[in-house]
Amino acid sequence: MATPELLPLYDAIAQCNRCGFCQAGCPVFRTTGSEHSLGRGRQAIGRALILGEMELTPEVAAALEDCLLCRGCTAHCFPAIRTDETVLAIRHAYLKRHGQPAWQRFLFRRILADNKRLESAGRLALWAKRHGLVKVVERSGALRLVDRRFQVTEAMLPPMEARPFLRGDQDRVPRPGQVKHRVGYFASCGLSFEFPEVVGATLRVLARNGCAITLMDNTCCGRPAHAYGDLDAARDIARKNIDHMAEEAEGLEAIVSDCGSCSTHLKEYGHLLQDDPVYADRAAALSAKIRSFSEYLAAIGLEGDLRPVDATVTYHDPCHLSNRFAKITAQPRKLLKSVPGVRFKELPEADWCCGAAGSYTFLHHGEATGVLDRKMGNVQKTGAQTLATECPACMMHLAYGARRKGLEVRVRHVSQILDEAYAAAP
Repeated sequence: MATPELLPLYDAIAQCNRCGFCQAGCPVFRTTGSEHSLGRGRQAIGRALILGEMELTPEVAAALEDCLLCRGCTAHCFPAIRTDETVLAIRHAYLKRHGQPAWQRFLFRRILADNKRLESAGRLALWAKRHGLVKVVERSGALRLVDRRFQVTEAMLPPMEARPFLRGDQDRVPRPGQVKHRVGYFASCGLSFEFPEVVGATLRVLARNGCAITLMDNTCCGRPAHAYGDLDAARDIARKNIDHMAEEAEGLEAIVSDCGSCSTHLKEYGHLLQDDPVYADRAAALSAKIRSFSEYLAAIGLEGDLRPVDATVTYHDPCHLSNRFAKITAQPRKLLKSVPGVRFKELPEADWCCGAAGSYTFLHHGEATGVLDRKMGNVQKTGAQTLATECPACMMHLAYGARRKGLEVRVRHVSQILDEAYAAAP
């Protein structure tokens, strides 16, 4: 039985001539050596499904689960075939035919789609982490009721001891000495709960540069649902964010996010909802307002005095900010190099995925740590004391990699390094 949902991708898939150049750019293939992990292998599966030579069974879907969606294969493909689009289309088709795990449906459609429920769930997760309940649940084996692969959760998560940064915390937003810009701040789930200290640093740096900041009334950006192939849930989340943010966005110069995955996905709302007669124009207008932290700050230019930060710093490009996606690569490096005292060392394979990919490291821990070990080996070569990036999932995974390898490397957001430089300045 053919898979008609993939027919729109047939021309793209047919361009794959099975040359194998994608081997050079696939972090998963370089770890597993499995053909199905390769762009060429994934396109072959897509072609077979379209022609009816293969059934869309759970086994076939499982063979596509280990894709990072990082477009590493596309970067080494002469016709630049978007393997991630093929994988997402197959995942979506599978969900349509076979349904999805209950935990995914509940998470994407009940929790991430509602900012109040999301905050409640985040508070509960923080409480569980701080009181050791995550470790207890892990040891009891209860996580197997959701997915046995989540058994690595406790080892992966950061301490999460700081107070979370929530939508109603406008009183915690610093005010600029002189208002030169009016911006919105889109708070990511990962930074708000896992790394609220990054949110604080980001807001202080923006205020130092003349930004009057409004906390947007947003929920999750929808990237997780999209990555799992639940495109219906991703579109529903996008519509809700548009309803909550579009009117207020009209009076803002930009909406800034310090999460590379959020900012890049928000920029795709126009494409995601292009066929929606009610939301298409509003989605495109909102997408046009979105800026990543480094992108925006580099555009307006740093103001004020920076004190020296005595550190050797290297930078890891999150996939969604790399040249394979948003192409925000020069800006974070420019900002880091502008800090007095910083000795910047370029990271070999800086734009290679670190293996985090949202929840990928929990569900495919073996492959993810193989990818991570390669990344941390390159970090070690730089001799850097600080590893900067702009993604909470990357921060979590890279910090785990440093612990795993015993490296004395601090993983920090670009905003934290700038905030430190501003902190003691006159």
